[in-house]
Amino acid sequence: MDNTLILSTFPGVDLFGRAFEETGACIVQAQDKILGGDIRRFHPPKGRFDAVIGGSPCQDFSRLNRNPGNLSKEMLDEFIRVVKEADPDWFLHENVVGVPAFDIPGYTMQRFTLDLAWFSDFSRARVFTFGNKRGVTLNPIHKSGAVANGTAVVGNDERSYAACCEIQGLDAPLELDFLTLTAKKQVIANAVPLQLGRYMANLIANEYYGKESTLAFEHSNVRTCACGCGRRVVGRAKTASPACRKRYSRQRIAC
Repeated sequence: MDNTLILSTFPGVDLFGRAFEETGACIVQAQDKILGGDIRRFHPPKGRFDAVIGGSPCQDFSRLNRNPGNLSKEMLDEFIRVVKEADPDWFLHENVVGVPAFDIPGYTMQRFTLDLAWFSDFSRARVFTFGNKRGVTLNPIHKSGAVANGTAVVGNDERSYAACCEIQGLDAPLELDFLTLTAKKQVIANAVPLQLGRYMANLIANEYYGKESTLAFEHSNVRTCACGCGRRVVGRAKTASPACRKRYSRQRIAC
């Protein structure tokens, strides 16, 4: 994807953009609320960007939200507006499974679900909407029966900040010293997990651009439970569960 110019909307800490950058693309970030920006003031030049990506705010589309508002629909509409104004070759939108389906004239549309549990030990189902002018249809993977040992990162997550970053696919915590701990967890939780972003970036490189690219998800820094059960651990944890901790303690005493 070398020399591909991609506009990243609703970037936040932009793990989505980072995933495409790893494939060689050049990422330009649109205005974001975290730095005082407002997508409603943003108007991209027509025909300058090869692609537009983004995960607009999803809270109102979540099935867990019993009092949804209108912000998520408004921001989805803003994403659609930006795509129409930028007129790129293709676009990719990410959101929760409850996001409404949408069409943009002139684009072949495709909607499918990926689960973080297919690439890690943590479950997070996300809907991706891909549109392109070439009439290309992607062939994303689909797995069933994936076993997750943990849940996705949420804004009020009780796990450490380092663990939250690791679950989202980062090798080390992002330095966000200008934010409170709660705010740091929130922006990490809002990000598209790197594992999902990397899969999509490589899938598009393969099937849209015809580039050879390995769809690699595992990293050398993955640690497993000290008790020997094989489950992944994150942050400072040595064991995956209280039962594992007891088993590990008994093993140390036996030694």
